[in-house]
Amino acid sequence: MLDNVAMLIGSMLVVFIAALLFVNAIEYFGCRFKWGGSFVSATLAPLFTSLPEMIVFLVAVFGYGGISGEEIGVGTIFGQPFMASSLSYGLVGVVVLVGYKLRTRGDTVLEVSKNLVIPYAFISLLFPATIIPAIFRSDFVRYAFSMIFLCSYFVYIILMYRSRRAEVIEDAEEPYICKFIRHPVVGGAIQLLAAVVLLYYSSSQMVASVDGLAKGTGISPLGLAIILIPAATAIPETTNALIWGYRGKDTMSIGSLVGEKILYATFYPGLGLLLTTWILDVYAYLSVVACVVVSLILLYYILKQRVPWYGLLIGLIFFIGYVALIFVPPF
Repeated sequence: MLDNVAMLIGSMLVVFIAALLFVNAIEYFGCRFKWGGSFVSATLAPLFTSLPEMIVFLVAVFGYGGISGEEIGVGTIFGQPFMASSLSYGLVGVVVLVGYKLRTRGDTVLEVSKNLVIPYAFISLLFPATIIPAIFRSDFVRYAFSMIFLCSYFVYIILMYRSRRAEVIEDAEEPYICKFIRHPVVGGAIQLLAAVVLLYYSSSQMVASVDGLAKGTGISPLGLAIILIPAATAIPETTNALIWGYRGKDTMSIGSLVGEKILYATFYPGLGLLLTTWILDVYAYLSVVACVVVSLILLYYILKQRVPWYGLLIGLIFFIGYVALIFVPPF
């Protein structure tokens, strides 16, 4: 048991280091190619920061296999939106308040681009639909919804790409590796590649540790995966959001979290429906409820282009409740 805990903590540390390398490199490329903050944070960045979850999902389904592996894989898909909707947003709200107190930002209200309405609308409409194939238990329904989710993601990419010139990133540090490699583009590419390698290594260790913990505690692998795997794999996008929120880059801060959720409301469910039998339990349903409620609340604020810091703390209620449900035994 202790070995599994140590392995999980070690993989979290590796993912955190990779996140620091990533946020530095992606900001540089966004600035160099004149991409907008909402496009970089809500579309481009998640393609890289979701690699841990993608690798964990594939390793769980194809590497471990069986019922346990499939449950861990499906739990990974539902876990990230839940973690982003609950703990991650709450932490951003706290960091915004701290940044205001330390005068790294001017106020406690996040002023965001209205372009973020697009991803939040997608999430509010599509993520609840992920439970429909589990209810009907039909291969035809499962494959049909898989195609709907995959096509929806490509529609989203097109819509966000058209707005890529909005709020162009005006300044960014050179990649850290440029202290050793003078060419920033080459150095940035190498830095991104190094982050991917670190993510792959840590993800393979993570599946083994979660499976061991599930067997040792008797907790549902799906339920445990929803909270443990995102606690590590959501570190990149959460770190990005915290860094950008602290610096006052509000659109990028909120966008980095919603971009991940879009993948898990479209692309990853589409993939999961193709590769698994898509059997869900109460933990997955709770993830959907939390994600949709928080997304609708934030959609309201984003339409006003102003998100108050306390509006981000609402998700913490769901996080605390879920932790109590899964870890605190009933009396």
